[in-house]
Order: sequence, then C-alpha cells, then structure tokens
Amino acid sequence: MPAIRHRRKHSGFRADRDALCFLSKCVNIRAYTVCLKDEKKTMTITSPVQIENEPQSNESRRLAAEFISKGHKTYTPTQLVIQHAQGVYLWNPEERRFIDFTSGVLVANLGHDHPYFEERYRRYVKGLPRTAYNTLTELEVRAARRLIENLDNEKMQCVLWADSGATGVIKAIQAAQRHQPDKHIILATRSGFHSTKGLAGNVTGEQSRNPNVRWLSFPMVMDKGQASNLEWSPAVLIPKVVAELDALKREYPDQICMLITEPYLGARGAFHPPKSYLRQLNDWCNENGVTFILDEVQSCHGRTGSMYAFQTYGLDPDLVVLGKGLGNGEPVTAVAGRADILDALDYGEAHDSYSGNPRACAAILAVLDTFEKCPILENCRQMSAIIEEGLYRLTADFEFATYVRGEGLVWGLEVDSYGGKTAGEIANECVLECYRHGLHLMAPLAGNVLRIAPPLVITESEAKAGLQLMYQAFEQIAKMGKTQE
Repeated sequence: MPAIRHRRKHSGFRADRDALCFLSKCVNIRAYTVCLKDEKKTMTITSPVQIENEPQSNESRRLAAEFISKGHKTYTPTQLVIQHAQGVYLWNPEERRFIDFTSGVLVANLGHDHPYFEERYRRYVKGLPRTAYNTLTELEVRAARRLIENLDNEKMQCVLWADSGATGVIKAIQAAQRHQPDKHIILATRSGFHSTKGLAGNVTGEQSRNPNVRWLSFPMVMDKGQASNLEWSPAVLIPKVVAELDALKREYPDQICMLITEPYLGARGAFHPPKSYLRQLNDWCNENGVTFILDEVQSCHGRTGSMYAFQTYGLDPDLVVLGKGLGNGEPVTAVAGRADILDALDYGEAHDSYSGNPRACAAILAVLDTFEKCPILENCRQMSAIIEEGLYRLTADFEFATYVRGEGLVWGLEVDSYGGKTAGEIANECVLECYRHGLHLMAPLAGNVLRIAPPLVITESEAKAGLQLMYQAFEQIAKMGKTQE
C-alpha cells in the first residue's frame, strides 16, 4: 500500500461553490446563480447542463430543467441521459457506452437488466395487481418470511414495510419511540445521512431542529491505510466512546430511547469506522436498554462483502433499515427487527399506500433468488481488492489524488487542489473527464470525494477497464494542471 500523502482539509461548501466556476468553463452551462440558504449554504443552478456533441441528451436536459423541479435531483456536472442499460453498462441516446461505477446510487447491486433476476421477477408478478393496500398477497408473506430467514439473526423477527429509505428510517424511529414512550432522547452519530425528510432528517448531519436529538462522535479514518494506527485501536478508541456515552447517560438518566447510526458515513465522504466502534455502540445499547437502530439502506445486500453490513461488523441491532439493493431498483424498504418493538405500533400507525405492494415483494424474492443462485458475495470480495489496488495506483501517480477509503464495493477517493484549482473544481473535473472517457460517476461526495460503487456483478476485466478509464481521465487533468502552472 503506497505511503499516504497528507493534504489540508476543504469544506464541502467551498468545494461545491468553487466547482460551479469550473463548470461554467467546461460544461457550457449558459448561466448559473448561487444562493445561500440558512446554514446549509445551498446552491441553486438555473440552467441545464449542456455537453458538446450530445444533441438528443442536451434536449432532454433542457426539457427536464423546464418541467421537472430541480429539487428532485442532486446536481452532477454530467447529468447522463440513459437510453438503455445492461449489466454494468449504460448507453445514452447518442449510443455512447459508459461503465457504471455508481450502481444508480448503490441500488442496482445485481447490475442492470440481470437476466435471472428479471426472469424471476416476471414470474412472481404475473397476474398480480400493482397495489394490494389493506389486503394480503401470498407473495408478501413469502417475502417477509424469506427476508427474516435470510437475515439469520435472533433479533430479526418481523418486518415493517416502507417505500423509501427515508420512510423506513422514520418508521424505525416511530416504533422505537412507541416501544419506550417515557424516554424521549434520541442519540445519533454525527455526519450521518438518513434523509432530508421528517424524523430521518432530524438525525442527519450535525445539527437538528428536534430538541430531543443528541450527537455522538463518529471516527473519521482518513485513509484505509491508517485504520491500523494506534489512535483507532480498541485500547485507545473504546474508552473515549464509552466516556461520551456515559456522559450522556448521566445527563439524561432513564431518558435515552434509541441510538441510530450507519455502518459507514457515505454522504459525508466515505468514512468507514473500526469494527470495535460500532460493536461498542451496540453493546452499550444492549446494556442500557436503548434501542440500537442500524441504517443499512445503502449497505445491505452485499455492498460491504457480506449480505448485510451488520454481519461485516459483527453486530446484533434491534432494528435494521434495509433499502436500495433490497429490490435492485424496485422502490422498496423494510425495517426488520424485534417484534416487541415493531408491534408497538398499532393498526394504521405505520401504513401508507405502496409499502409491501406485490411488485416490491416480487423484487425482494427475485433478489434473494439471484443471491442464492449466483456467487454475488464472492465476486464482490474479489473485485474489492482490484478496486482498492486501482485507487491506490491513482494516489501514487497523481498529486491531486490523496486518500482511499472503503470496503467491499463501496469506495471513496478524496482529491485535493491542483494546478491553481480548488479541491471542489478538481473533483468535478474528475467526474466530467471520466464521463468523456466513458466512465459514469456520481457527483462528488462532500464536495471533493469521488464515490466508486459499481454493481456487485462487475467482472475483473470490467473493473480493470473502468479503473483504466479513470487513470486516463486523471492523466488528462494532470496535463491541464501543468499547463496552468
């Protein structure tokens, strides 16, 4: 593993703001404005992305800007228009092919149009209605039972359906509150992302409008190569964690209802904690009668190399929120866990129109069928080593590529300022230059971290091809940086 070059930190907003200046030069944005809203300093883009030699795609982008609220999307410097997809590949209307290193924001774990998944899905949904509100289908019962069996943990006893990650987190919090109504304090780990909506938004970030939320520190290991450093060892880390938890316990005696965290901080910039940290949170909750909620909306179904991240980290949460890969693109979320907690909600208290619908349940079953038939987890673990090696090659050869963080097939590559440009400008330039070379990436996390999260079915040749495209894109950025020095 190459030596780690230490770089100065950049604020996410500064990186994002500076990136807009870069975009105006490189993506032919006709006009843009920046407005600051409260402490979040939100950016508003008023004109669509327009990329050279993409007439059909540009027209779709233009019409989207006219008829679809910008609040529905997160901003990216490429805004790829997808015409069709297969496996790990995406094609735009101009028939350019892209390797997908996003899995549609960690959703398409089985890739796009997986033949076995699609065949099983069609069989399950045949003849069934699209909705089954206030009724039952045998498919729903089978999906619930098989999911609980697959979770294979004594605390995983029943499920509560939801139709999005946000709704799943909200229902988990509501169930925990109803289970212990005399306790009102909610502990959440800092810098997590559970959603921007409702109760889930209350436990996102580092500040909350909810007066009952209190924050816990989350270990920010800058590079995977630093994970073995003394400061992250159990002997040093755990006493600090226990001290922080016990201080809150003394301040709020018999008032702490739940603790919610993610296995790793994705949106904050791909920070993966030592296993001992999450295990200590889990143990403290068990010892103190606090409901431990693990938000696995993006980490479930193989993303970390195990079927569930709680298995990767050796945890036994009271409630786990599953989403994204659970349905491989079909909108479905499930809260699984202790029956005494979930059943604290009475009839109608967690209902909605679409949760547990037949197509969602068909997707759950088809996903489980595919994992049982195909060596998805084994492939994920094998490809993980290839991705890690490829990312460290970038940090070794390019000055602006600094830190590598991740596991399984969810990685982050942090970039720094270079050639007179800020970290945010360089990060967005990386996304755009990768696009030009035929590699699809999401917008940078936290302003200057590139997320690498291909479908779990990616082959060795596809993974290496994608990494080589990244390398070629970085070479181009390096050349442009030298000319500007």
